[in-house]
Amino acid sequence: MPTAHLDDKFARSIERPPRGFIEYFDDKIPGFMAKVYADRIVGNLRYQPIGSTSRKRFALGEHPIITMSAMRLEAEKARGIALSGGDPAGDREAIRETRKEAEAAAPKLTFKELIELYEKAAPALKDSWEQDIGHIRRNGLERWGSRAAESVTLTDTAKLMIEKSAIAKVSANRMRAAFTRMHKWAIEQGLLQTNPWEGTKKVKERSKAEENDKRALSDHELVVLLKAIEKARLAPGIKAALKVLAYTGQRPDEIGGLAISELRHLDNDALAHADIPASRMKARRRHVWPISRPVAVIIREQLELRASEPLPVGEEPSGFIFASRFKERKRIARHSLSQAMRRVIDGLKVEGPDAEAIRSLKDNPPTPHAFRRTWATGCARLRVPKEYRKAVMAHVDDDVMSQHYDAHDYFSEKKLALDKWAKHVEALLSGKEETGAVVPFKVRP
Repeated sequence: MPTAHLDDKFARSIERPPRGFIEYFDDKIPGFMAKVYADRIVGNLRYQPIGSTSRKRFALGEHPIITMSAMRLEAEKARGIALSGGDPAGDREAIRETRKEAEAAAPKLTFKELIELYEKAAPALKDSWEQDIGHIRRNGLERWGSRAAESVTLTDTAKLMIEKSAIAKVSANRMRAAFTRMHKWAIEQGLLQTNPWEGTKKVKERSKAEENDKRALSDHELVVLLKAIEKARLAPGIKAALKVLAYTGQRPDEIGGLAISELRHLDNDALAHADIPASRMKARRRHVWPISRPVAVIIREQLELRASEPLPVGEEPSGFIFASRFKERKRIARHSLSQAMRRVIDGLKVEGPDAEAIRSLKDNPPTPHAFRRTWATGCARLRVPKEYRKAVMAHVDDDVMSQHYDAHDYFSEKKLALDKWAKHVEALLSGKEETGAVVPFKVRP
């Protein structure tokens, strides 16, 4: 076996084999040797512990990760330990085993505990944090809840993405984004070392539901859908929330989370309104919208129904108006409203005088957000001024006047718009007004 002085000069000048390796022993330090590969040099110290009949190998590292000079110093140090009766390789293995045992004995952060920690931090990180938590809990809690959070691998997440995308592509992408945000946060907090979602890919195909979310319902479709919702076997809270969406043009998440504390003067038709805090609004601005008479009736019915359901012993009321199940009294998640819409539309039969509208709903199924677009489009047809519509929908112009000087709350204008639309919908449902008919909007002097 060739001998050489294994230093940095050796590393710079030695000829590298194209394949395999060549071993060299050092000319000064007995047992110090190096394997020269095409792209690296691996150093080892071969020694025989005192009293042992077998030789051992102590790994010194790789060049160019470390210099050959550092490798020489490490070799001299390890040889000195061996000559004094020590066992450098054995000592290193003992340290490794002790560390493994300590790590194994230490309590692991479970995936459920990770979710709970993230849920406390999420409100300050993202406006729509509740939707993220919903995706994480629905898809990860039962599957990985009891496992150590660090044990979830790319294989686990990839399998979940395949399963989820086969059912709902858009939901799979939103789920992936929610998990990715949580794991990035966990890494920033020092709770995890890696993000198992980094190797997964978004589903490229857009779902039909997402494409159809860009449409507005015709009057005929709106009537058919509202009547179907009324007849459908849905949880009372979900049914009520969908109807309120149709009457108000508000965002699904804002209606789903409507709380008793946000209601004002519900028994006064002239003053009834909802006061939504900035923390619940997309634009982070407080939003007040007047409650029309049909919406007040729906809300009062929900409050009466909640009052008739006794709370379990020790449970505090949640304070939300709508709920998937009154016994749980938790706020409605957006996905619950979407699923309910799909079930209602899937249950319609293409027959009778409404066949054309039903066929359109099935071919181009709307989501709950479509009620917002329908409200805006319908009010435009009713000649409701654009400023009134924007005020109801909490859309604010970004010019200097609107941002800094115009403090008008547009309450009376918003009430005119919402009352006008409510009367239009009521007339359509009762048959007093034919679908497609437009009654001009009259602005009060």
